[in-house]
Amino acid sequence: MKLPQVFRRDERGATAIEFAFVAPLVITLLVASIEVGLLEMMSSNLDAAVMVTARKIRTGAADRPTTSAEFADMICANMVDSSADCHSRLTTSVQKAPDFATAQPLANAAPAGQFDAGGPSDVIIIEATYRWPLILPMYAGNFTLAGPDHALLDARAAFRNEPYA
Repeated sequence: MKLPQVFRRDERGATAIEFAFVAPLVITLLVASIEVGLLEMMSSNLDAAVMVTARKIRTGAADRPTTSAEFADMICANMVDSSADCHSRLTTSVQKAPDFATAQPLANAAPAGQFDAGGPSDVIIIEATYRWPLILPMYAGNFTLAGPDHALLDARAAFRNEPYA
């Protein structure tokens, strides 16, 4: 009967057992924090890449994109992600709208790959959607989920082309 009493008083392994209970929670929160940070970074990166490319269209720059593929190439060139991954995850749309009042429904629609950069003084709607893989989908926060293991990052721009000649 002395053996069980010895084990009850021995506290040498208590810290290891407590760590075993707490470690999965701490590791999950750490991974979730890193993932949300990556989502925020990629969302900001997508916005910046779309704005840089949209500026070329808006100003009528000589190196502006003239096809949907060129538009996607320019966005991917400004993204942190590798080019192959970027092209497989990115969906874009560049459309001409009659005016800003009717542009809202176009901006809310999912990009379908069309490309019409318009001409001088035209109203242009640019949409870009990027699928980002998730490790812990339940911690994606306010991001829209695209399937069980991907977040959908969106960037939109609406502007009037400059009256370039």
